[in-house]
Amino acid sequence: MNFSFSGRHMEVGESLKSRAREACEALSLKYGVEFIDVNAVIKKDGYLFYCDISVKTSGGSSYYAGNDADDPYVSFDLTLQKIDQQMQRKKKSNRCYVKEHSLEINRFDNSFEESAPMIVAEILDDLPLLSVVDAAKRLNEKIRVFIFENIANNAVNVVYTRSDNNIGWIDYKLKK
Repeated sequence: MNFSFSGRHMEVGESLKSRAREACEALSLKYGVEFIDVNAVIKKDGYLFYCDISVKTSGGSSYYAGNDADDPYVSFDLTLQKIDQQMQRKKKSNRCYVKEHSLEINRFDNSFEESAPMIVAEILDDLPLLSVVDAAKRLNEKIRVFIFENIANNAVNVVYTRSDNNIGWIDYKLKK
């Protein structure tokens, strides 16, 4: 983790720097995300201390927050709380609530023959009616493929996580 803590119009002591580093490491462990770059700047403006923190994570997310208080430690803690809240909101928005009966994925077994066809997913009669964006939000580490009926055109669509961790989309129109 690249960690920098600097001050404007003031000197930042080792005590505040070490406390800030420990707090950032604890937040990183809390969410299981590696912080690549953390920049914190604290400046004195009158009787207030204003703290800005920007965080870049290994997942490609960036967070930024700022807050002021009459104590530099309190200012840093309040700002880090805002970063914590942003990370918590992001974690909640990435959660997946999928009905188990909408998609059944069979696990791959290495004992099958190379030429034998394999059922990867089974489409059931009661597919959820969703937009592509809503279906993509349901993907996570456990659910890598999701089959749904597109709300825009009533076609059966598939969203899936590609090997490069981007999202793929297959639009298949049923012939009636």
